[in-house]
Amino acid sequence: MNEKIQSQTARAYRRVFVTGSWLPDDVAVGAYWNGAMWNGFPVPVFTSEDGDALCAVMPNLVYVAGRRAFLFDENDHVEWFHSAVHVVEGREQPLYAIGNGWCWQFAGSGTDAMEVSGSYLVLQLRPQVGVWIENLAQQNGQALAPYVEFLLAGFCEERRDGRPRFDLSGFEATVSRARLATSITQGQAVRVRGGAWLDVVDAVLALAVAEDGGAQSRLSRERLAETVLDSLARELGGVV
Repeated sequence: MNEKIQSQTARAYRRVFVTGSWLPDDVAVGAYWNGAMWNGFPVPVFTSEDGDALCAVMPNLVYVAGRRAFLFDENDHVEWFHSAVHVVEGREQPLYAIGNGWCWQFAGSGTDAMEVSGSYLVLQLRPQVGVWIENLAQQNGQALAPYVEFLLAGFCEERRDGRPRFDLSGFEATVSRARLATSITQGQAVRVRGGAWLDVVDAVLALAVAEDGGAQSRLSRERLAETVLDSLARELGGVV
């Protein structure tokens, strides 16, 4: 992923599962990730509960209550990992960047675990858009569907950042494009889990109906989400 794409999409945190060569076989630990990479490896952050799960399988990692931090101590190599407040699905949450210079890897079970519950949208992607997203997903060690969710969440968070709750003006251009967009009849179908980003989409659609005087809008969740992905592919990936 080039730096421009990284800066535009590395925003929203989503739940993932990670592992590492230093962990026992078949161990996967829950974490949050916002697209940040280090030397080609993801940089996850952990809740205190996630950190405790790591401590259970890493004898050299402990939580020190007096410092309110996790301590890694191995062969005279000492690292402290303190918490920092991050916004996760619209709420502030303290997270720990444990091993932010380690070679973390995504666990294969992560995708299955994330798809256990929740509502879904079936989106149609233009072939060129699908290829662009698939390439980004592969570069980041992710499957297509969760990476589409990540892009949508990042787009919504980017336009909500710093705005009052009811200020949805950052989505006006997207709504205009979605109103003019034609249905994709021969696209690539992808099943995407809903999340906090979908609440923003619903609010934008409700505003569009109000602006139309209460008349039924032809816009749908799917059409708006498809337009977002198409716009990202055009603006960031040069897709035509």
